[in-house]
Amino acid sequence: MENVLEETTGLKFEDNLASMRTKLAAMLLAFVMTMSACQRSGGGDASAFPDRPVTLVVGYSPGGMVDTAARGIQPYLQRALGASVIIENKPGSNALIAANYVAGARPDGYTLMIGTNATIMNSQVYPDSWISDKSFIDSFLPIYAWVSADGNGIAVKKDSPFHSMEDLAAEAGKRPIKLCMAGGLGSGDHVTALMIRKAYGGEWIIVPMDSGAEATAAVLGSKCDASSASPAGASIDTNSLRMLAVTMERRATRWPDTPTFAELGKSGVTFNFVIGAMAPLSTPPEVIAKLEAAFDKARNDPDYIAWAKTTNQPIGDEGWHAQPFEDFLQRANSSLQDIIPDLREDIRKAQQGN
Repeated sequence: MENVLEETTGLKFEDNLASMRTKLAAMLLAFVMTMSACQRSGGGDASAFPDRPVTLVVGYSPGGMVDTAARGIQPYLQRALGASVIIENKPGSNALIAANYVAGARPDGYTLMIGTNATIMNSQVYPDSWISDKSFIDSFLPIYAWVSADGNGIAVKKDSPFHSMEDLAAEAGKRPIKLCMAGGLGSGDHVTALMIRKAYGGEWIIVPMDSGAEATAAVLGSKCDASSASPAGASIDTNSLRMLAVTMERRATRWPDTPTFAELGKSGVTFNFVIGAMAPLSTPPEVIAKLEAAFDKARNDPDYIAWAKTTNQPIGDEGWHAQPFEDFLQRANSSLQDIIPDLREDIRKAQQGN
């Protein structure tokens, strides 16, 4: 056999075997590189997307605002996608456990982050909890935001002597004002409190709470002078509280007579809270387009709009497609840069017991 091979090919048996091994190794390397490229780009046939359940990862516990927003749109998104949609809660580290998980997921459109502009802030305030070598904003592709009219409001008791932000700020010039914030240290409520302190001056004692319900209870129990919480929160009762101002760009639906801070001449106290879906970087454009269209169809489903109205969800007049959502996140990130050092300092003092 070896003699015949040598006579017909001019190669010895050992030489031919080595050549075959080299070719096989090259083919195997090419296959591995191809599969790796497919994984980086999402893999599979994007035209068949979705052919299995899509998971929405929420960085907070069930029952909160972000979780409610995800579960609220879930059935309508399923209808629009033609596939099952699963909600997976991964709370912890100010939503950064979930963000890290999704950022490292396969970029195929089947694992999405339900994120907010507050998560961008958290990744910078708590850098040790953000493990990616890229910034948060550079680790995801925005898809669609369906909650775009939430923010914070400053509320006092209905029988409080403070009838306006000017009243409250004037009092802060005379004595320390206790301002309870619903989201705790490093939250959007904390941002609002720091913005107010910078815009109005005076002395403000920021009291972190674990929820809007606790902040409201503290105000009603006269443990705090005012609270910072979402005007759309279930605990914010229009019958027992007076809303002095809201941080959104527009007035809150539940509080049509309450001005925005911008209307009061304090445009620096503007903080919109937006909830939307983001995909890992390198998710194929055609998959992003399908998801964007499905979220838009779900957001504009008459049944969803009716549900949102009934439950006072701050969804705004319309949803934000990928580009407007990305533009907002970029603006939000820029606007936070001046306040992040103050957030870190407050957190440092709290950790040291100061």
